[in-house]
Amino acid sequence: MKPHEEKGGPEKPPGTLPKWQKTLRGTEAAAAPGGGFVCVGSVQTRYLECGKQGCHCHDSPANRHGPYHYWTRKVKGRTIAVLLSEPEVGIYQEWIQNNRRLDRLVREMRQLSARALTIQTGRTRP
Repeated sequence: MKPHEEKGGPEKPPGTLPKWQKTLRGTEAAAAPGGGFVCVGSVQTRYLECGKQGCHCHDSPANRHGPYHYWTRKVKGRTIAVLLSEPEVGIYQEWIQNNRRLDRLVREMRQLSARALTIQTGRTRP
């Protein structure tokens, strides 16, 4: 029996699975540094007109009140918005960015794992 064959299993090309394992370890390592806390949603900034007639905010969009920062996310299919203070904006933006980075890394790890499964089992994904 060849060293890259397992008893009863499909023949695997030598050296290819370790390549994907090394790539996966690099992806896992990229997730660790600075990962920190995560938060789902987005931060939006709005400038609004008030309800007072004759207020300067009605003259042009450049004169609107604001900025007002909101953290928005979906909860049970509905969009929820929370007004943020200036100091909170940076925290939410950082945590949302951490979440997006983590999502990208998980997608990449799934793709690498699918390739490794193809090598390990000889099956192709449907």
